[in-house]
Order: sequence, then structure tokens, then C-alpha cells
Amino acid sequence: MAFGVTPATVRSWECGRTAPRGVRREAYRRFLAGLAQHTAATGTTPQEPQAAGGRPAAPAAAEAAPRPAAPRTVPRKTVPRKTVPPAPPPVRVVGPVDPVPPGRARRLRVLGAAACAWSLAALWVVLTCPPPL
Repeated sequence: MAFGVTPATVRSWECGRTAPRGVRREAYRRFLAGLAQHTAATGTTPQEPQAAGGRPAAPAAAEAAPRPAAPRTVPRKTVPRKTVPPAPPPVRVVGPVDPVPPGRARRLRVLGAAACAWSLAALWVVLTCPPPL
């Protein structure tokens, strides 16, 4: 190929799986620009004569024997590859869910213990002190 790459690489460029880099990128851009100009000027795309096995025929053989036009084939539909990793499975909760976070539950327990202690102290004062005169 004129770009120094395999046909599979060019197919990858055209499908969008990869992109040409460096000198090949510029050469491919110029090729596509020339192809677009040719298509705009003539209304048709140039096709390279094919020999058996899908390889380009030798120039001398192509000029010596004109070939009948090959029937147009419909290009195969390519399926884009998924680049996003699959989502993790949903988390299953087993048993009841406690609506109070652990830190808040700990603070509530301490507050309850303090209230209990103060209540007992107040009760002791009430029971042990004589009534005022």
C-alpha cells in the first residue's frame, strides 16, 4: 500500500478504531482530500482493478485485458466495540437497614447515659434532703 501499512490498518482507520499518526496521518489526509476533489469533479469514485484473491492486478494486465464491471457489493455493517467497562452488579442488602448512622447512634447512647445519671442524682437529692422550713 502507498502508506506503508496493511489494508487491515486502513480499515481500522476508516472504522474509527485507530487513527493514523505522524507522516502517515498527513499522507492519508492528502489522499482523502484528493479523493474528495475527484469525487466532486466526476461524481464517481475511482476503483482499482482487482485480481483473483482480492489483490490489485498488475498494471500491465489491467491495461491489456479490459474487464467487465464487477457487481457492487454492499459493505458489511461493522459493530462498534464497547469501550466502557460493564457496570458492577447491584449491591444486595441482606436484612433490615438501620436508618441511623453508627456515629449518631453512639452520640445518642452517650446522651442517654448522661441524662440517666443526672436524673438519678436529682432523685437522690430530692430523697435525702430535708424539706425546707
